[in-house]
Amino acid sequence: MQDSNSDGPLADHPATEIQVVVVDPDDVVEAFERNRVEDNFRRTHVLRLVPPFEEEQRAEPYAQDGPKRYPPDRDPEPLHLEPATFVRNEAGVHPNETHLTAPTREEARAAARDDRGDDVTESVVDEYHETALEEWKRELRSSFVDAIRIHFDDGTAEEIWTEARYEATED
Repeated sequence: MQDSNSDGPLADHPATEIQVVVVDPDDVVEAFERNRVEDNFRRTHVLRLVPPFEEEQRAEPYAQDGPKRYPPDRDPEPLHLEPATFVRNEAGVHPNETHLTAPTREEARAAARDDRGDDVTESVVDEYHETALEEWKRELRSSFVDAIRIHFDDGTAEEIWTEARYEATED
């Protein structure tokens, strides 16, 4: 694996072993959705890579409460990937942002009022919102990227680019 900034070899970090990150597409969509509805502002839903790192590494759903903290003797630490890491960003390459924002009930209410007038029922708003959410999920899935950036060292800002593969997890 090469350093994306210098084309030179990376430091001896175990994450450099990762050639492919395998993730269930439903897990990516679910993490987006859970972040959208999460009541606890300190909790974020991510996809986690747990050591030992291998050439083919599976990303698993994980709820992170507050800043990432692991015991000092846990080396290397698991890596946390925001769900947006797996989605194309039309505004440029950034690992934690995407142009695909989840539709809100307020947007659904406005669309329903535009179509049906000001006197719409909550069930109509629910219907519009559900339709908008389904379209958003389709857009997310069609925007999955083939390569992702994994940032693994806050002190040096080291990162790697690796292949992403989407496979459903067998239950």
